[in-house]
Amino acid sequence: MLENMKPPAKTNQFCKVQFTAEQLSQADKDILLAAADDPEWTGKALSRALKERGIYISDTTLLRHRQRHCQCG
Repeated sequence: MLENMKPPAKTNQFCKVQFTAEQLSQADKDILLAAADDPEWTGKALSRALKERGIYISDTTLLRHRQRHCQCG
């Protein structure tokens, strides 16, 4: 049943944090990436603040990005 199982193809070269940042203006990109790496922001608080501004990135995705366990790390 599982013999032909393969991982999904990667759809982009970045994690969602970097991919989203690439869609923003340079100023907003800089702010997002700085906030994503700022330990003052908890993952949940940053995710909530981004959601209020129409940007949907989960706290789990932010944590993976911070730990460099994502595609761009």
